[in-house]
This record gives sequence, C-alpha cells and structure tokens, in this order.
Amino acid sequence: MTRLLVGHTNTVNVVKFMESTAGLLLLSGSVDKTIRVWRAAANGGDFECIQTLEQHEGSINCIAVSPNSNIAASGSADATFKIWEFDTQTHNFVLVQSISTKPRFFSLSLALSPLNGEPGSYILAVAGTSPIVQLYVADPAPKASLEFKLKATLTGHEGWIRSLAFTNETDKPESDILLSSASQDKYIRLWRIHQGKELPAVAAAGADPAAGAFLPGKSLSNKAHKFVAGSEDYSATFEALLLGHEDWIYSTAWKRRENTLQLLSASADNSLSIWEQDPSSSVWVSVTRLGEISAQKGSTTATGSTGGFWTGLWSPDGDTVVRSEEHTSELQSPPLSR
Repeated sequence: MTRLLVGHTNTVNVVKFMESTAGLLLLSGSVDKTIRVWRAAANGGDFECIQTLEQHEGSINCIAVSPNSNIAASGSADATFKIWEFDTQTHNFVLVQSISTKPRFFSLSLALSPLNGEPGSYILAVAGTSPIVQLYVADPAPKASLEFKLKATLTGHEGWIRSLAFTNETDKPESDILLSSASQDKYIRLWRIHQGKELPAVAAAGADPAAGAFLPGKSLSNKAHKFVAGSEDYSATFEALLLGHEDWIYSTAWKRRENTLQLLSASADNSLSIWEQDPSSSVWVSVTRLGEISAQKGSTTATGSTGGFWTGLWSPDGDTVVRSEEHTSELQSPPLSR
C-alpha cells in the first residue's frame, strides 16, 4: 500500500482515475451518498480531496469517465444517474444533468465514450437491476447545453447487469465501437455501435447462428437500433454471445495486445476468462481460463455465499491480470495464446 485516502464515512463502492487539465484525478463513490474528487500532487506525493459531490440521495454504485474529455457520469441507488463536467477554470465538477431511470431501476454499471465521427458527441450505456441496457447520446453542443437523450434499449439478458465496457474495435478514426455487457444470467453480450446508414455485416445477416446452436429456443434477434448524433447516422446491434462462465459475471475489461482485441471477465464461479475473436471463424472464444472453475462458492448458491472473483483488471502492458475476491487480491500472468 502506498496511499491511504481518508474522508468517506461508509464503504467505498467504486473508484475511477481520470486525466484532466488539473492533473490526475481519482473519483471515489461511497455508500455515504457522496463522490469525493481527489487530485494527485504535482510532485507525485499524496492525493488531496479537492471537492465532495453531495447531489445524490442514495449509495453511489458506479462511476464512468470518458477518455480524453472532462465528462464523467455517476449512478446511484436513488434510481438516478448524473452527468458531470470538470470546469477547467474553477477545477471543480459541475452537475450538468440528472436523469431518473425509466422503468425505475438502480444503476450498477455505466460506460461512457466519445462517438467517433462526430467531435463533441458522447454515448453513455446504463444498466443495473434490470435485464436491459439503455443507450443515451449527447449531441455536439455548447458547453452549457450538454444533454443526454435515450436513443436505444438493448434487450436479451435475463438477469441484473453488473458490468459495461466500451472500446474501439480498431485504432482507426472511423472504427466501430464495441460494448460488452455482463450479467447475472452467466452470459456476456457484445454490441456494435456503427457509424453510417448501412448495417454492419453481422446485423445484416440476422441472428448469430453459432450462439443459437448453444441456446435453442433463445431469442437472439439482431434488431438494429438506429439513431442520429449531430449530423451522423449510427446503429446499435447485437454482435455476439459469450458462453462459458458457470455463475454470475461481475466485471469485464477490454485490452488491445499485439494488435489483438481481448476481453477479460471475472465471475462468481472463481474464474477469470480471456476472450478474443477467432481470425478464421470470427467467433469469440475463451483462449485462457484462470482460477478454480466452480460455482460452489458463487453468489447464486443456496448458501448465499458472496465468494468468487469480483473484479478482473489488466496491467498496462497486458501481460498480467489482477483479480479481487471478498477479502483478497492476486496477480496472475496469463499465458500467451499465439
């Protein structure tokens, strides 16, 4: 341990780093209904609390930040999520929008990303104690007019959704955006955000036949959700279903390594899984499993145990992953599968 930040009066549920014009920030959300904003000292010393956000009326469950921007979002047990913008002059966060979930649910995960092709526009994914993923979009607008509007509701999960994560599919400016959603139904769904009026190839072909073979009778509709941001057309479509975990899935995290996009998932079945797309079939498969694969200690057992792996994170170089469980964390180095 190198730092101990004291200030919250109850359990801290979420922390998120954010690069800003004021330096490196750390946002922490707590059961005490507050978000604390910590700034790293310029000399690499301790973090200091520069602001406490008290506008939520319930426990803070999740925080999302957008890369290369001053925009952040927070979700709470008060059935709202809020949009914040970091003011570069006052070096404080300003509340720019508060949205109540409809139908009412508590946000457990948020993901926020710029929309490629339209500078100044953003897409926000919201999910939690409901089996749906809602997509909100903010059009390019003057600073005082940033406003997120509901554009699509993605269906298919059959349990609460615990994790959402955006990534660009490639490093090209016109790249599609992929969204992962992980649920207590033991499945991960991938969604594609595509710019243009034409549909991506998988959506145009219909439902994913590979997934249907494993889940007979399940609806895997590739309905295209079309929306407009600024002057650009976009679509959101179902891309793939990832099967293999035997219990609730708590987290997903993207990483690009050696030009290959990989997804790390952590589950209550006491395992981490690394997924990537097979180059010949384009099917997403698990290429590495870490941990003791078992549902006996998971959250869905009759004993009500809260075991399993709660979080999986990549190291900056992608050669190591860290996972946390109820009381411990551990570093593991996944073998390269090349």
